[in-house]
Amino acid sequence: MPQETLAFPPLYCIVGAYRLAHDDRLWKPMWKECSQAVKRAGMVAGGWAAITWPIQKLFVYYFMRGSAKVTGMSALYHTVTTKADSLDGSNDSRMLGFGLPSLTTFAAMMFVLGQCHTIMEFWLRRKLRKFRNTAYEATVLSRGKPQEWWTPYYEEWDDPPTEKAMKNSQKQKLYIRLASPFIRIFILRVALLPLDFIPFLGLIVSAVLRSLSMGRQLHSLLFAYKKMTPLQVELWLTERQFEYRSFGFVAALLESIPLMGMFFSISNRVGAAMYAHDLEKRQQLIRSGKLKRLPRSETHSQIPKIPFSPQDEGINVPGNVFASSSYESTSGSSSAPDDAPPAYTVSEATDLIGGSAGPAGKLGLAPSHEHELKKRNVPPPPLPSRK
Repeated sequence: MPQETLAFPPLYCIVGAYRLAHDDRLWKPMWKECSQAVKRAGMVAGGWAAITWPIQKLFVYYFMRGSAKVTGMSALYHTVTTKADSLDGSNDSRMLGFGLPSLTTFAAMMFVLGQCHTIMEFWLRRKLRKFRNTAYEATVLSRGKPQEWWTPYYEEWDDPPTEKAMKNSQKQKLYIRLASPFIRIFILRVALLPLDFIPFLGLIVSAVLRSLSMGRQLHSLLFAYKKMTPLQVELWLTERQFEYRSFGFVAALLESIPLMGMFFSISNRVGAAMYAHDLEKRQQLIRSGKLKRLPRSETHSQIPKIPFSPQDEGINVPGNVFASSSYESTSGSSSAPDDAPPAYTVSEATDLIGGSAGPAGKLGLAPSHEHELKKRNVPPPPLPSRK
């Protein structure tokens, strides 16, 4: 990673949680506003867990056994549960000082706690949306930068991986279909349940599946402020795929923790705003020439095979760096081509930032981005000049 950002992007999640927990001006007003609602939601969730616990424990037991048989993992399931359950009981008092629950009981606890988390998140959904947006906006304002400070997209690679970015944009059709809350709830809450015979494996797999979309969602306001087109967003994510996957993985994993995930859903916005600010600083340093663009020897990218005109989609291609951005340092404005509208408006991005990243949430795609991807996945070749 460049020197203007933290060396390991997931650290932004940790720094964001630390800042939220230690900034009285940020968390105290939030807690004062929602404390009574949290207590009421906790009572409802606790009552649900107490009433349904016996039934849900039986359901999880038979569901996990049946799933192991269907998937052909019954031998592995039997081995793991037998060895793990041997730790449960009076022998634990000599080793750990307390008895460990069986893996079936642990899986049932995680299943029920996940439902309690959903109940409380639904109960507090309006306040959580407001708090997430407040945390992001407060972090941006603390840096003392107005909205005009954000500059248009500027290419940081000598050989941008445009062909790979276009292939990734074609995959968005599948992701858009998976954006249905019912499909996501089934995949993340039900289909991954058999993996809980290994503690926390289900949470890890769920975070892996949501990592890139989580990173996209947390930086939707960055894309809106920079007025990036859908193809520019895909190119940006393609060039920083490892960074966004690792950042999104940790953010999704923290938000997957039952009950505590609501706190991390706010703190992740703090970390995302700090990360976006640092990325923009690097963009401006490269644009001004203080930092050099990454050469092909460092990026290992292929020369784009699909032709681009200097005006196509607003991308800065090698050899014509400033032609497409039409950026004026004095005015801080840019002109976007008529046929390539920004992927996100500020209002759409604000809605995504405040929205939930859980199974019922979105995939970080704004409606205008979805429409643009459906309408055209490959930009048209440049038209020949008329004589």
